[in-house]
Amino acid sequence: MKRVLLLMLLGIVLYSCSNDFLDQPLRGQQELDDFFASGEASERFVNGIYQKVNGEGWNQINFFRTINEMATDDQWSGNTEQPRADITGIAHYNVFPGSAYINSFWEHNYIGITRANLAIDQISEVEMDEDHKARLLAEAKFLRAWFYFELVKNYGGVPIVTTWDELFEPEVYQYTRNTVDEVYAQIEQDLTEAVNVLPLKSEYAPSDYGRATKGAAQALLGKAYLYQEKWMKAEAMFANVIQSNQYQLEENFADVWKPNNRYGVESIFEVGYINNEQFPNIGGVYSTTQGSRADLGWSWGTPTSNLENAFLAEGDSIRLRSTIIKHGEPVFGDPEVTSFDAAPTRNKSGRINRKFYVPTADRPEPYQIGQHPLSHIHIRLADVLLMHAEAAYFNGNESAALQSLEKVRERVDLELDDNLNGTALRDAIWKERRLELALELHRLYDLRRQKVNGTPRISMIMGPNGSFVEYNLNENDDPFENSNMGESMDKGILFDQSIHMLWPIPPEEIQLSQGSIEQNPGY
Repeated sequence: MKRVLLLMLLGIVLYSCSNDFLDQPLRGQQELDDFFASGEASERFVNGIYQKVNGEGWNQINFFRTINEMATDDQWSGNTEQPRADITGIAHYNVFPGSAYINSFWEHNYIGITRANLAIDQISEVEMDEDHKARLLAEAKFLRAWFYFELVKNYGGVPIVTTWDELFEPEVYQYTRNTVDEVYAQIEQDLTEAVNVLPLKSEYAPSDYGRATKGAAQALLGKAYLYQEKWMKAEAMFANVIQSNQYQLEENFADVWKPNNRYGVESIFEVGYINNEQFPNIGGVYSTTQGSRADLGWSWGTPTSNLENAFLAEGDSIRLRSTIIKHGEPVFGDPEVTSFDAAPTRNKSGRINRKFYVPTADRPEPYQIGQHPLSHIHIRLADVLLMHAEAAYFNGNESAALQSLEKVRERVDLELDDNLNGTALRDAIWKERRLELALELHRLYDLRRQKVNGTPRISMIMGPNGSFVEYNLNENDDPFENSNMGESMDKGILFDQSIHMLWPIPPEEIQLSQGSIEQNPGY
């Protein structure tokens, strides 16, 4: 861990806060005192912490999230023209410790934690406006909680580090893994403190959109409660977000992921991008990595026919057309494309993620990775409403669960049975999460944490007897998926609940800790 965390000060990339605070990069190595010489300098440093939410390159943070989605019933690995064992291995649960993607995700989240720790330590001593100081400290705590949440979801208990100076001492090798409960306790503490200080979204100037808000901290805290099955606390925290009147559902579902709708009314926590002549190559990546190979993309993470069938079974044409682009069909919202080329001979499913697709008229020149204007929404109101519905259901408040569920369905003209109750209501909420949030990189974590009679749902979908494996091996008649055998139809058959509820700890971290950090079972 020492090697990993020292990287934080070897090559830090900071952002200026003029104009849009995530838009203006200031690169350089400075003495530590210079980083915190003033309130303005301190703000630039905090801006640099946000960078680690999405990483500093397509393969560090962003692509691992895509791979996680591939490990579900919603996406294939996809790219059959340039197959990669290290990618498909994770998606198909043939996982090996030492994967560059799993290792890099660990590394970059800890670099983010180290930046947050340094900010919290140093900004406390800076002479500056006290309200400004309090807000910057709260942003750093929100971000530290964010990184720990990313780690605990993927690896389980991890070492908790809350100071930065000790990372340069030999004792760093003696770190051990804290328990899952201890990691969540740290997350809850940071977010509770952040909630009490951070401004509402409406209290920020447009130039500061993208910063952590009170609502973002409440939503993330509620999510941490949800993952721990603290239903009462989760329901109350999500209710705070909903009742704050800071957010509303987009009237048109298709507007949620429009490239020119940054920080829209539904967005609660979103990482924005920019691309122009002055600051090139700091745009988004998903439009390329998940785009068609016939459309300047790489075709990783292509939607499954199983997901498409879920929309069709629900009669959900509104969300389907804004979620999946199918080979040979028009692209909804892009009048210039009447017959899309999804390159089915070059990817498994002949389908592409519509949410990350940039319409022809909105594309920059050149249209390539690092240039895309499409920002990434990590938390939005529909997500919160459905988490509130789930928490309320398990808290015994079915009427509140129905109300939140109904709000999401009303937008896409789907009726809800007012008499829905019991496990049927629970299943309806879980189904709605799949349809509403499809391909937004939430599915794996939902399937891991949701349980039926104590059994994680992912164990019912993946594995030798899983419904997704059964569908593909014995029921799937999709012409695209059955004609391209560059990716095996038995995806998920190797899933083992005793192993694959978590990913392996990077072996290098275990080695550097001299065995103090223990590997997850089965790896």
